[in-house]
Amino acid sequence: MIPLKYINSSTLLLLLSFLSCKDSNEYRVESTFVDYLNRFQTEAKKRDKNFDVQSTGLIIEFADLKDNSAGLTHFENPIRIEIDKTYWDAISKSVGADLMKEDLIFHELGHGLLKRKHLNTTLENGDWKSIMCGGDKINGRTWNINYKGFRRTYYLNELFNESTSAPEFSSLQLKVDTTGYTSKLFLNFNSIDHAGWAIKDTLQYKTSIYDGRLKFESKVNDIFLVYIKTAIDIQTDFSYEFTIQYPTGAVVNQYGMIFGYVPDKSDGINDPIEYFTINNNKKMFMGNHSWYSYFTELNQNSILPNGINKLKIVKSGKLLYYFINNTYTYCSEIEVSENGNRFGFMVPPQGTVYIENLKISQRKISGSALKINQNMNVEFELKTIKPFNNTILNK
Repeated sequence: MIPLKYINSSTLLLLLSFLSCKDSNEYRVESTFVDYLNRFQTEAKKRDKNFDVQSTGLIIEFADLKDNSAGLTHFENPIRIEIDKTYWDAISKSVGADLMKEDLIFHELGHGLLKRKHLNTTLENGDWKSIMCGGDKINGRTWNINYKGFRRTYYLNELFNESTSAPEFSSLQLKVDTTGYTSKLFLNFNSIDHAGWAIKDTLQYKTSIYDGRLKFESKVNDIFLVYIKTAIDIQTDFSYEFTIQYPTGAVVNQYGMIFGYVPDKSDGINDPIEYFTINNNKKMFMGNHSWYSYFTELNQNSILPNGINKLKIVKSGKLLYYFINNTYTYCSEIEVSENGNRFGFMVPPQGTVYIENLKISQRKISGSALKINQNMNVEFELKTIKPFNNTILNK
């Protein structure tokens, strides 16, 4: 840069002339972002908003952003949006990457084209009200949004119209019949003979019966997914419940229930396993292990930190209804599309959990009878996985 004191009037006029020649209608969008920009323009047009950025100008480019930023909008002329290359490449390797990328690009375009600011309010069920959430952290909560299925339609409507009414899915009034499920498998862990699970002490873990509960002690630094193979297909209507306690360990560690599909010869890295977990910091999470991270994080006062918590999921059609200590907390669509029959629980690294009264029920299929199996021996399997991605990204 030329020091100002050395610039004469002629040079200053030439410099100002050069700066004024910057093309305010420059259109330069990295090829990988073009499809998402086209989607944004299409969704905008459906809602009577038209953006001809190819004529008026827009820049979207990769950058090496700092402070865990996933995206950044510069209010220049034209608008310039930067997307962190490392984050984009990381999510590209996971299922759900397309929707995560759309969420990010639409958020930044919400700033740049819709002139929207961050909005960090929540719906009745704790979901973020808008994909425009971001900026300063709210109690350290992540900006993960359950942006898929019927939720996506709501979030798109709200993006283009901030006055959009609260969606039906955000209500904490349970509007579905969760009765009519018959017990298929019940384990009470009153004795080794009734435990179902193998009781053993290995280099990686130890199982035992303690005070009428299954005690699982992990000896490794990874997360344990511990499950049984059942005769119950996760694509049918079922309910799954147990009580669980994680009395010691870091309050941020997640523990809870898992179910889903495990391919033959799986290494456990990206198995399409659904999970419903809590931690002792009164947080609830739901997601699928094949995704980059959990769908969303919710504050739940019904959780008893370090205490005994009853978790329950009821599946009806494609929807999962989540309960904590008999309180309805959330609903979401099942992500697994394959038939599967694994049900189990998640154990934090080097953690100890206690499981009690594990029950799996199934809604009767018309014209068929359900065989009830109480305290049966089951096939016991487990895998270790790396801790979930909990990076708090800035938007």
